Amino acid sequence: MSDIEARPNKYPLPPLLTIGTLVVCYVLDQTLPLGWEPEQVTRFMRGTGGLLIIAAIALDIWAFLTFRKHNANMMPHKAASQLLMSGPFAHSRNPIYLANVVLTVGAGFLLGSRWFLLGAVVLFFLLSELAIKREEKHMEALFGDQWKDYCKAVRRWA
Repeated sequence: MSDIEARPNKYPLPPLLTIGTLVVCYVLDQTLPLGWEPEQVTRFMRGTGGLLIIAAIALDIWAFLTFRKHNANMMPHKAASQLLMSGPFAHSRNPIYLANVVLTVGAGFLLGSRWFLLGAVVLFFLLSELAIKREEKHMEALFGDQWKDYCKAVRRWA
C-alpha cells in the first residue's frame, strides 16, 4: 500500500488549520484591530454572523452524523474506509471544510472584524492546497472510477 493510499494527511492536520486560523485572527483583531467602527457593526451584520455560525455548526454535525451512520473513518490522518455520497456529501465533497470557512466568515461578521474575513480566504486556500488535494489523490487511489464519477456529479465546495 502506497503512502497516499495509507493516509491522506500527515501534517498539518486540517482541524489544526482551522483552529490556527481562528486563533491568529482573534489575536490580530485584539492587537491590530481591522474592524468596522462600532456604529457600523449593525444588528443585521451580527445576526448574519450568528446565522452563518449556526449553519456551519449544523453542517458539521450533519457530516459527522453521516460518518457515524456509515461507520466510516473521518480522521484525516487515517485511510478512508468508504466513499460517502449521501447526506451533505451528496451536495459537497468537502462539507466539513466548507463549514469551517463559513464559520470563519460568520465570526468576522459577528465580531465586526475584517481579520476573520481575510482569514476565511486564507483558510480556503490552505484547506484546498494542504488538505483537499491530498485527500482527493487518496480517494482516487482507493476508489478509482467510483471516485471520478462522484467528482463529476458533486462539486468540491458546492
